[in-house]
Amino acid sequence: MATQYKNSSYKKKTLLPTGGYAVVMILMSLVAIAFMVMLTVVNAFPKELTMALLVVMASLMIITCVLFKRKHRWLRIVGILFAIIFVGIYGLGTYYLAGTFTAFARISTSGDTSRSAGKDLTEKAFNIYITGIDQWESEKGLDMERSDVNMIVTVCPQTRRILLTSIPRDTYIKLHTAQQMDKLTHTGVYGVDETLNTVEDWLGINMDYYVKMNFTAVVDLINAIGGVDVYSPKEFVPVKRSWWTVKKGWNHMNGKEALAFARERKAFGSEDAVRVENQQRVVDAILRKLMTSPALLTKYSKILDAASNNMSTDMTSAEMQQLVKMQLADMGEWDIEKQKIKGEYAMDYVASLTQNQQFQVYKAYDTSVEEVKNKIERVMTPTDEELAQIKEEKQKQSVISFLKNIRNAGGDEDADKDKDRRVPFSTISGG
Repeated sequence: MATQYKNSSYKKKTLLPTGGYAVVMILMSLVAIAFMVMLTVVNAFPKELTMALLVVMASLMIITCVLFKRKHRWLRIVGILFAIIFVGIYGLGTYYLAGTFTAFARISTSGDTSRSAGKDLTEKAFNIYITGIDQWESEKGLDMERSDVNMIVTVCPQTRRILLTSIPRDTYIKLHTAQQMDKLTHTGVYGVDETLNTVEDWLGINMDYYVKMNFTAVVDLINAIGGVDVYSPKEFVPVKRSWWTVKKGWNHMNGKEALAFARERKAFGSEDAVRVENQQRVVDAILRKLMTSPALLTKYSKILDAASNNMSTDMTSAEMQQLVKMQLADMGEWDIEKQKIKGEYAMDYVASLTQNQQFQVYKAYDTSVEEVKNKIERVMTPTDEELAQIKEEKQKQSVISFLKNIRNAGGDEDADKDKDRRVPFSTISGG
């Protein structure tokens, strides 16, 4: 009788029915397998971070299994809690990894090849051409896609240097296909390939990749990373957002505010040169937020969602994975420089408009074009001395030190406290 009583008492303390613990372990195993498959497919995380995720996963499974075998009820309760945490974390991780894979596929328009297929983006310098279309998502197909923002982003991973080169939208340039003179902005009407080929003909520099985005993409991306801190050399009220004043100095901006700041020119006497500089300031702020704060890791899914909806590139999924993995590996800082092509406005005929009258165009100075080309070439081909210096200074951070950086960053609010110590963008090389 005593034995029967003990057995019945023990059964009452069982939290799950017979075989229930085995079912939970099978569920955890399936989630683990799915996570590892997606981790392998996406391949966008550095080895150290990948190993840390797998070690934690294996530890949770072992601990849970051990706790399930304990006779004490409270230990099995802890085991169930571990199982719930495991399924929640790694199930959600699998979902986000699948979303990452899908987002890369949506953003990339190249399929298996691009203009520079096979290039190792972690070792060789490359150029990305940013073409900004003057449309919102709701306006797609309703108007011609003019390329209002034209910027070459030269990236040298060996020296961790980035050079932003802006070309004013009204630059007077010979079209690649028609071989007639027109405004650069009008090349967007004929497609992004016409823009790239026209600029390559003019500068003699290969555009390895392009990124095409509209107004909505800019707003969504900036909002996804929690806004950006942008330096303004003067106070003004943007015409598009007359209720908001841009203060002289640092301004924290959301997506719509940053877009208004980048588009404004009437407040500066309709000078496109100032607008070009402000566009560079916004791009600089986005890059710094992604590269020097925890935003790339902590807001990874939001960034991908924002990018995949209204942005496209001929960079392959594998190449995008290379870039993400390289930055996540150490979250090292980059030296960002800026330049723009100088010139003067004049009246002339443009191929895409009526030939019965002349229009205002921007004629670049030959000397400025040469200076810009030489600067791009210097960034893309670092000297042996520069490489030796970078190798000596570079100290790769481990996952542990990176996590410490996240803790010390204290979120976006604490990061904002340091913004007044940054060097403002007050001068532009070549401009």
